[in-house]
Amino acid sequence: MTTVNLKPRPGVPIHMQIEEQLADAIAAGSLEVGARLPAERELAEELAVSRMTVRQALSALAQRGLVERGVGRGTFVAEPTVEHDLRHVAGFTAQMERAGLEPGAQLVHAAVAPAPPAVAAALGLEPGAPAARIQRVRSGGGRPLTLEDSWIPDALFPGLCTLDLGGSLYALMRDRFARAPVRAVERLQPVAARAAEARALGLARRSPLMLVERTAYAADGAAIEHARDRHRGDRARFVVEVAPEVPGDG
Repeated sequence: MTTVNLKPRPGVPIHMQIEEQLADAIAAGSLEVGARLPAERELAEELAVSRMTVRQALSALAQRGLVERGVGRGTFVAEPTVEHDLRHVAGFTAQMERAGLEPGAQLVHAAVAPAPPAVAAALGLEPGAPAARIQRVRSGGGRPLTLEDSWIPDALFPGLCTLDLGGSLYALMRDRFARAPVRAVERLQPVAARAAEARALGLARRSPLMLVERTAYAADGAAIEHARDRHRGDRARFVVEVAPEVPGDG
């Protein structure tokens, strides 16, 4: 194996050098998804370091989600984790494109129905007012990653359910109805996959999911989407930015 080439680097622990070089090889594609890394003993012998040093490096890579380790199975390059930047309003399609993955959508359900009380309250509608409910399985790079469940006011987007829902919903709202989200309030909650959710995402029942509840608003302040999306916990990472309410207030 020639992926790791250790050189004297004062102040940088050996296990960190191994971790960095393997991470770079994964990012560059030299180590492809699913590739099996040499066993700890083999790596240790090749690099003339202890197995504990190699174990530290591989454990750090596993914590970063770059490799998967299993007793008796070895260490394999993991599928990429998708970063969801909550600092900006962006749909699933835009997030996949930013990650370099081909976005996909499998329509599960699309119909206009009376908005349940919680949905009506979030959208500023009268209870029971008509709203389009759109449920899709979203994929990145051909693998299912997210279950989307969106409610959209029918009065603002008439006929939405009859359109092609195989692409970006936000782009469709913008291009067909001249009204797209510019702001959103999102709440995150870890949950366990129920049976139907696990089947749709190709997971074991009770696998970890991240539930993202979102209410999105147009430029005029109107609430135009209330969604409850469930993301695979092993393939999603969320980025937020925080700042003190009062500058300099500790």
